Amino acid sequence: MDATLLGFEVEIDGKKLLGSVVEKRQAERRYEDAITDGDSAIMLEEVGPGLYTVSVGNLMAGESAVIRYRYALLLSWQGDQLRFMLPTTIAPRYGDPEAAGFQPHQVPTASLLVDYPLDIAISVEGELAHAILSSPSHAIAFERFDSSVVVQLNRKAYLDRDFILILQSETAQSSCVLTADREGYVALASLRIPQLKNATQLPLALKVAIDCSGSMAGSSINQARKAALEILNLLRPHDYFNITLFGDRQSHLFPTLVSASVQNITAASDKLARLDADMGGTEMENALKAVFAMRGVKENSTVLLITDGEIYEHEKLVDRARESAHCVFTVGVGNAVNEVFLHALADATGGACELVSPQEGMAERVVMQFHRMRQPKLGALCVEWPGMPKWQTPLPKAVFAGDTVQVFAGFLQPVKGEVSLAIVGSNSVISPIVSIHNAELPRVAAAQRLRLASETEELKLALDYQLLSKRTNYLVIAERADKTDDLPELHHVPQMLAAGWGGVGDSSMLHAARSTVNYCELDGPTLMRSARRAAVDTTGKSGVDTYDIPSFLRKQENSTGPENSVMATIKSNFAKSTLSGPAKFISNFANHYSSFLGLTELPNSIAELVAIEIDEEMACALRVMVASGYDEAEVIAAFIYALSESTIGNKFSRSFKRTILKHWKNVVKNHDIDAEMKEALAMVTLESWNWQFQTAEG
Repeated sequence: MDATLLGFEVEIDGKKLLGSVVEKRQAERRYEDAITDGDSAIMLEEVGPGLYTVSVGNLMAGESAVIRYRYALLLSWQGDQLRFMLPTTIAPRYGDPEAAGFQPHQVPTASLLVDYPLDIAISVEGELAHAILSSPSHAIAFERFDSSVVVQLNRKAYLDRDFILILQSETAQSSCVLTADREGYVALASLRIPQLKNATQLPLALKVAIDCSGSMAGSSINQARKAALEILNLLRPHDYFNITLFGDRQSHLFPTLVSASVQNITAASDKLARLDADMGGTEMENALKAVFAMRGVKENSTVLLITDGEIYEHEKLVDRARESAHCVFTVGVGNAVNEVFLHALADATGGACELVSPQEGMAERVVMQFHRMRQPKLGALCVEWPGMPKWQTPLPKAVFAGDTVQVFAGFLQPVKGEVSLAIVGSNSVISPIVSIHNAELPRVAAAQRLRLASETEELKLALDYQLLSKRTNYLVIAERADKTDDLPELHHVPQMLAAGWGGVGDSSMLHAARSTVNYCELDGPTLMRSARRAAVDTTGKSGVDTYDIPSFLRKQENSTGPENSVMATIKSNFAKSTLSGPAKFISNFANHYSSFLGLTELPNSIAELVAIEIDEEMACALRVMVASGYDEAEVIAAFIYALSESTIGNKFSRSFKRTILKHWKNVVKNHDIDAEMKEALAMVTLESWNWQFQTAEG
């Protein structure tokens, strides 16, 4: 969840190439330019919270690409345990990926027909080498050395489940380190909150929400059933509770919160013993809305959510939970939990998150959450440094005894002494500051600072410290001496289906995984035409023929500034074009030409556009440009390219946009026409070069 990518290296046919961080739009354009120019390119981008994709473009027949990356992850003690998780899987998610901002090529897919082996070696060094090591996810063996332990798998494994390593130690302490950061210094304080002694056990008004959607079938619903029954065992007579089961609908065990009487506990136990994943899709938003609205007692209610979290558009659920004023605790179950969502939901509401693999003890995790829920809330946190920091990362809104608080701070001068964490309702935590040399720590600090930075500051930080972010991509360009003239075929590399997902067994042929490269493009000549047609069929099924209407032809009454008569005529004709005509033309254009990718040329004349029902006013505007002296084929290529570069271009498939780009490069020689086209259309768009959309009628 909080990992920071530190390095990205690609090896193509034995040649190593290092990646660099580039502003996102620039990286995308440079990637597409390289592909259409016949070079190779690799691009790594963030496509959503905790989700990343690698595009590998223009590999030649017989070539291979090896991708290596380095990342740093801050580990937090919870009590006497550290939990390290290496994500290897993305389970299928419920919802609309397009509404969540995913492009078609960015949506993860899974297949039962692929099989990816896993090998791993982990070196545990320093004080952690003396910890007790265990893995609930994989069979492991370890070899001990003087100051380290090497952990390896001791049986064949696959990318079908996250790798989990548990480290247990009673001797771990708080710490604070300081290292140079360019012209200043950065400190990281990792401070463990002590356990509360003789703390009052508060009564609960507990709303439990259990995911019973189809994705929970198998090991996940078995875990959820164990959790539900354990919850009933932990309730006390002075508690109030209710349990909501949800999928594409929701069902409350009781009409409202009820007392934890023997009668109510027994009634709930009888129903939960038959708990099954038989409620369809994961409509979590409606379920949480119903849970938040439930009444019954005056005290503030606590929510305990048990789910695999495998949904799209979860950011809006986090916002809704924050607004509800409920404290949400989450328990993530399964081999491929959406930990980013469940951690974010808990953090935003002052709760806590626990993740449980099928081989871990569910009862222990539920007990830990009950222990937190019954604790008196600790008050505000305050960190005191020996000197005044230039900046400091924010402190968490809520903490619990036994947890770890991690905070970065920047200084102009080195600081010596101790750092102190004052906690209202608990003892202060103090740690000496130790100077070290670590070139990567400032980059991890910068990644933490990105979260609250403005858009301008975020981009500057990401570029200065070479960090992957929402506004930056990693990019590698490999120029080729033997350039290819053909565009590559798009091939979406599927993952294995997550072990146990949806009730599917976890035999060796049914493993699921997040592949390191989730998107690959092979040189066109290496694939058969039948595969091309299959890809076209897939594009057709993806909804490429459904478009919102662009308003680039909306009437504008006034123009500003002097202009020549040709440009005035062009603008006037574009402005007069009706709304229904362009919508029909754009739909026809995409359906007709994207259905024949690589098999026919794009249009080169206005007559060809008229044949697919371009609006007459629009056609007239293009004729004016031709009459002013521009080559007709260049006018058409520039116009189509302008469409693909606008917001409406997001509705075109990646392969279609790439075909348009290559066509534009091949046809347009006089690039003054691009400036003229932009000027002609700028007046009738929402902003200088953006497009609005409205819903088509009729």
